[in-house]
Order: sequence, then structure tokens, then C-alpha cells
Amino acid sequence: MAITSCHGAPPSARASRPVPEPHGDALPGPEQANRRHTTLVRRLSLAPLLATAVLMSGCGMAPAAPADDEPTVTAESSATESSETEEDAAAAAAADEGADVSDTTADDHGSESTVDAVPEPAPEPEPEPEQIDAPSFTGSGSEVVILEPLGDAVFYAEVTHDGTGNVALWSVDGNGQDIDLLVNEIGSYSGQVAVNFGEEPSALRVEADGDWTITFHHLSEAPRWDGSDTYEATGDSLVIVDGVADGLTPVTLTHAGESNFAIWAWGESRPDLIVNEIGRYDGTTLLPDGSLVLQVDADGPWTISME
Repeated sequence: MAITSCHGAPPSARASRPVPEPHGDALPGPEQANRRHTTLVRRLSLAPLLATAVLMSGCGMAPAAPADDEPTVTAESSATESSETEEDAAAAAAADEGADVSDTTADDHGSESTVDAVPEPAPEPEPEPEQIDAPSFTGSGSEVVILEPLGDAVFYAEVTHDGTGNVALWSVDGNGQDIDLLVNEIGSYSGQVAVNFGEEPSALRVEADGDWTITFHHLSEAPRWDGSDTYEATGDSLVIVDGVADGLTPVTLTHAGESNFAIWAWGESRPDLIVNEIGRYDGTTLLPDGSLVLQVDADGPWTISME
């Protein structure tokens, strides 16, 4: 099981609502305007001619038109007026048609805009993983403990042994192969060990000559160090250091025991072995950037502090 950071990730993007394109004007187009202008010019050009003819006929200056021609003049006038009337009617009809087309287009755009404006349903949130109860086991002597699947939960365990001989605790995979030696001590023992920080075990194999207990805890329940003060513990321990290491982060470590003193810094990838000494130790090393948890193997009191 990979360990991930406790920090959250950034907020989700919002879909923007599309804006409909601007509609065309409902006013008559250039062809209709030119047509009305032409009709008006024709009217203005015929009016002076008719007025002049009326004046000349009233004064006796205009020659009398033959009787046969009068119907012709009347027909031409009627034809001209009829043509003007038809042109006006056509222009008006075209204007009405343009308005109807514009209104229809506007309605179509409005309908499309209404459809586009309907927001998409928000995705349903993913269900949170089911919390698995932390198991505990007790026994005496050498035994094998079969584990239920641990899922996405990350556990550490508190182990105790009340005996005089060797006590060893192995994590075992589904094929019966040993994964990691978690505990290897002589006599009485009490400490904290990682369970499934890496490969998930299918069983635990205990070698002991006395009574023992194995109690699982969720990693979130482990002690935490924020880097502000000196942290102290004794023996095999785990401590959360999420957020302490930022770039180059020197830390000072001490150990007052007689046996092995080793520290693994777990991040989002494989662990880094930052200290591996025998007996007493007092030194400074770098805490890897992005470290989340320290797993400490010790047989005496130990400390960690920032310079």
C-alpha cells in the first residue's frame, strides 16, 4: 500500500455558458432601400411634367391633343401609376418578409440559446472507501496469523512479547514467502512496526517462547512531529513527519542504545535509509524532501530535532 500525502489537491473547473451570436437587424436591406429611393425619384420626375402640361393647357399655349391620343395619355399615366403602386406593394411585402425572417431567426437563436443554457448535471461524488476495523491478535509461542484483506487502509502494529528467548515476527505473502522481518529481539519486547507500508501481507508468522500480542492501528493514529521541538521516543517507533521536510532539511538524531539504530524515511515512493549505525549515535543528516513517516529501529532512547 503506497503512502500518500495528507495535503488536499486544488478546486475543480466550471463550465462556461455559451453566448449566442448577435442577431441581424429586422430593418429592410440595401436592395429594398434602393428600390424605395428609385420609386421616389420617379415620382418627383413625373410631377413637374404633369404640372407644366396643366399650366400650358390652361393658358392656351399647349396645342390641343387629338381626341384619339387622350386615351393613350391616360393609359400611360395609369400604367405609370400602376407600376408605382406595384413597386410600392412589392417593397412593402419584401420588408414584411424580411421582418418575418428576422423574427424567425431570432426565435430560432433564442430557442438554441435556451437549449444551450441548460447546465449539465454535476458528476456524483465518489464514495469514500469503507473504513476497515483494526484487528488485534494474541497468542503464545510460535504461530501463524492469517490476515483478512486490508484494502486501501494503511496500518502499523504495536507488538509485545513476554519471554526469555528470541522473538521474531515476519510478514508473509499469499504464496507463503517471507516479505519482511518486522521484529527480531531477545527476551521481552515492546515496539511499533510498519505492517503494509509496502507490499500487503497475507499473514504474519510469529516465532516466540512466551506470550505475545499484535495490535493494529490506522496510520493516522501514529504520533506526529511538526519539527518545532525535539521529539523523543524509545525502541522501535513510528512518527509522522508530513510537512516537515521542505527542500534541504537537516535533522539531528541521537541514540543511547547498544544495538542497531536504523531509520527509514517513507515518502510517496520507496523508503530512504537515512541512518544505519550500531550502539550510541549523535549526528546530523538530511530528511528527504516529501518524507511522510519515519520508521525507527532502536533498542534504546532516541531523539530527532531541527538545527
